[in-house]
Amino acid sequence: MSDISFGEWLKRRRKAAGLTQEQLAQQVSCSTITLRKIEAEERRPSEQIAGRLAEIFNVSQSEQTNFIRFARGDLRFTPTEIKEDTPWHISTKSPRSNLPATVTSLIGREQEIALVREYLLNPNIHLVTLIGPPGIGKTRLGLEAARAILPDFPDGVFFVALAPLDDPSLIVPIIIQSLGYVEAKDQSLIKRLMDGICDGQILLVLDNCEHLIEDIASLASGLLSACSRLKIIATSRESLRIPGEWVYAVPALGLPKDQLPADMDAAAQFPALTLFAERARTARPDFKLGADNLRAVISICTQLDGLPLAIELIAARIRLMSPQMLLERMTSQFVLSADGMRSVSDRQKTLNNAIGWSYNFLLPEEQKMFIGLSVFSGGFTLEAAEAVFSNVFTGKPVSDLVALLSDKSLLQRTLDARGEVRFNMLVTIQQFASDILHRTGDETQARDLHLAYFLSLAETGEREIRGPRQVEWADRIQDEQNNMRVALEWAVSSRKTEAALRLLSALGWPWEIRGHYSEAQNWLDRIRTLSDVNEYPSLLSRILSHIGRYHWTQERFQEAYLLFKESEAIAIQMRDQGERELANALNWFALHQIENDKDNARRVLEQSLELSTKHGDDWGIALSTFHLGILEGTLRHTDAALSLLEKSLAIFHRFGDLFFISRVSIFLGYLFMDRGQYDRARQLFEQHLHIDTQLHFWDGIASGWLNLGNLARQQGDNEQAKAYYEQARVVGREHSLAIRNLPEQIL
Repeated sequence: MSDISFGEWLKRRRKAAGLTQEQLAQQVSCSTITLRKIEAEERRPSEQIAGRLAEIFNVSQSEQTNFIRFARGDLRFTPTEIKEDTPWHISTKSPRSNLPATVTSLIGREQEIALVREYLLNPNIHLVTLIGPPGIGKTRLGLEAARAILPDFPDGVFFVALAPLDDPSLIVPIIIQSLGYVEAKDQSLIKRLMDGICDGQILLVLDNCEHLIEDIASLASGLLSACSRLKIIATSRESLRIPGEWVYAVPALGLPKDQLPADMDAAAQFPALTLFAERARTARPDFKLGADNLRAVISICTQLDGLPLAIELIAARIRLMSPQMLLERMTSQFVLSADGMRSVSDRQKTLNNAIGWSYNFLLPEEQKMFIGLSVFSGGFTLEAAEAVFSNVFTGKPVSDLVALLSDKSLLQRTLDARGEVRFNMLVTIQQFASDILHRTGDETQARDLHLAYFLSLAETGEREIRGPRQVEWADRIQDEQNNMRVALEWAVSSRKTEAALRLLSALGWPWEIRGHYSEAQNWLDRIRTLSDVNEYPSLLSRILSHIGRYHWTQERFQEAYLLFKESEAIAIQMRDQGERELANALNWFALHQIENDKDNARRVLEQSLELSTKHGDDWGIALSTFHLGILEGTLRHTDAALSLLEKSLAIFHRFGDLFFISRVSIFLGYLFMDRGQYDRARQLFEQHLHIDTQLHFWDGIASGWLNLGNLARQQGDNEQAKAYYEQARVVGREHSLAIRNLPEQIL
């Protein structure tokens, strides 16, 4: 376990105790700025302050000497292991959470975080809605409050970003995805979500609810009624107006009211000024808040009504001019007064004016890049921006323009789960840019370029996901889920039927691995409403087969059968041109026939194998051989089954296709278990469990534990079997899976 600094320890303990910096400083009898510097590791506490902190946080008398040495910076006394009598050491083990990492500090929200935490710890409060105008910091406050209360929700704290959604039908799927659940068969989405949460002690952060307010209100009310220990933080421009809701209006950052602060220490007590100075330093490292610019900075922050987003946007311009010059330019660009900034609508106008002023100050190429980037959804990589816009800009490189927009706070720089840089627009900024893009008449070109890039990315992923980079590409396509949805939406709405079919086809395997079954069916239904969809029979046949497989894996056999047959019929009509698609369709159709008509299944698979061989499709050969091995196994032809499965496994190994290596390993494990070769069966089951864990294929992970349990049970080790079955149950509960053939008990 890694150690933490004293400053980090102090901040965590203070937040865990629900104390603001001001409140703790008062108890310690030191200034707030001193405490802030201690937490930031900018200074060490005196022995007197360290001793007082030991008393406040109940450090035992026997440990106080070592504690004070730790506080004073003596690394020899940094705790290296967990002990009950060293209470300053904090375990880093946390409940499950998808809270995104932050790369900038949160300033001036200690009191608000403590208050929201107090609400959520109240057993009678289950919903806290953070309301306020755009730019007030609702999202960031919700995230930090959730982070502070994480230890109090052992079943997890989950962030659900609703801003990218414009279709209410996607609300429940995105919540299911955020919680890490996989869709289960024969249940409505809302039932799956409620069953998944059940009586878990879970905190949901539903972010940016305003554009879906009616649907979110109904869903939140239903969830809270069905899930007794669920709690919700919602952020919205307005309340949900449902029973039991506690509304908290997020205040603006504090500003001096009547007179100038006496000195810089006093000025640092006002969060708006501290925020301005810190963000200004990111644009110009030599900037300092001082007597020569304090009055101008106070005037700037006052005219911006203390809104964090507006302050950050304006502070980024310090690299170009002095605060006084900035103030004068603001005065000429905005007509602001205290009376004009009282209501929410006026604050909206103020924020829009701030964004508009920032936009107008950009150079022409920066303006064009800014509005163009609004076509992305859920963020973008620098690689994506360069690929989409490299041929549009002939002056500065796209990377320079993106960096300039990031420097000016019009883009947020974040890190994804793999530590890679992504850029995001705040919601209100993106809407502002998108509106301008629409008015300029350049939207069609930008969205066509966006579609072309993500179609190319998906088709590259389709090829790579059958090879050794399968895990990487499954993650990458998942990271771009919102952009894929936007690209599909544009393809359908602009009636680009071929592009829509190609994109949905390319997403087939990534979406199977990550369980986006019903969403794929919904997109297919929409694409099939386009009048020229039948002009692309090869693509349509392929998609029908794959979505039929989705239904088959979820045991919706009738739906699967109809799609398989339709895919086969389309491929047959294509004659020689459709032989590849026919081989694919027959391969999946045979799965349905194995249980119902084994003779026909053999005929169909042999035909599929013949067509794949004719066209040199080695992956298709491996798939047909695999399915023939399954068929022989059901007929108890063990030697034939073993030969076929091992042959298919060798081909999948040659491709590096982990997903199908795992699938074949399962059936080989069954054969060796039936033959009493238990060590070999265990190796195969453990291999498939390991691979599916890498892929985050939760259905396969649950099956892996179940198979190991069945193996242990067959060997007579019931205690070990119970342990494995319990692991399967845990995965099933956490991801809303219906696990088939899981024993309720072992006698």
